[in-house]
Amino acid sequence: MGSTNDQSSNGSVEQALIITITIGEAKPVVREEVQKLFELEEELRKAIEDSRVGEYDGNEIGSGTFTMYAYGPSAEKLWALAMPVLAKYRLPLGSHAMKRYGKPGAKEERIPLGNGLAN
Repeated sequence: MGSTNDQSSNGSVEQALIITITIGEAKPVVREEVQKLFELEEELRKAIEDSRVGEYDGNEIGSGTFTMYAYGPSAEKLWALAMPVLAKYRLPLGSHAMKRYGKPGAKEERIPLGNGLAN
């Protein structure tokens, strides 16, 4: 916990917040489920845009997951912004957020999500 790896003062370091939400591939409610995730995505995109803590880069859907990508100088600030947005939604168990403290391959911190609350 804490932000020992928060390098927001160094604008050259790109950090990331990657949110992966599990979705049921075989269930008939998938379309409704995905529509709610698009609503969550739009709320998260707007919050990031309005706060200027980074940029929202889009989503990827496949293999039973809906993954959203945000980048900026501080993964901690992106996470602090995303937490209240995520808490409004009832996220399935197995969902998680990943704070990455640099480019791919850098240190990462995985945060389990589920039942509308960050654990």
